[in-house]
Amino acid sequence: MTRIEPDERLKQIAVGVGVLLVICLVVCAGLLGWGYLPGAFGEWVGTMMGVLTTPFFMEASFLVLGLCVVVILNHWRAKREGDDFVFLESVEGPDLPKDLPDHAKWAVFPEKPLDGETPSLLMQAEGAMAIGDHEQAAECLGAMSAEELGTPEVRAVRAALARATGRADLAADLQKEAGEP
Repeated sequence: MTRIEPDERLKQIAVGVGVLLVICLVVCAGLLGWGYLPGAFGEWVGTMMGVLTTPFFMEASFLVLGLCVVVILNHWRAKREGDDFVFLESVEGPDLPKDLPDHAKWAVFPEKPLDGETPSLLMQAEGAMAIGDHEQAAECLGAMSAEELGTPEVRAVRAALARATGRADLAADLQKEAGEP
């Protein structure tokens, strides 16, 4: 449950009282001042005030007026804060770890997330190296074709993996193949 600060409560009460005062002033001004309006407009306002203040019509008119106020305020709030539509992404399936906490199984986004893309084996290997997962980096490199293994970017990852796993001799050989000093 969210706690509302005292200043926010005062603001909410002030807005509510302000709306009621405006309605009260409009109704009182209409009841007392319609006779001073000139011509057909004055007669029409008088007739409307008479209809609006008769039993049953008065309640219905205040119901319609209140509904209009609520719709206008909600429209104004939605324009100011944006709509409440969100995107919910959740992970499910048999490969989900059993010890994964509930709050880590879902995420809420105010805007539509980008479509997911499957990273290339090189990107996976670079990411695994960045987080220190040398086994995963080796698996990604092992899944590459011979042509891919010969590219300079892959050789750099292979050399970094060799250095990280203590194979300085292999790292030096990979650097020689790439033509690096």
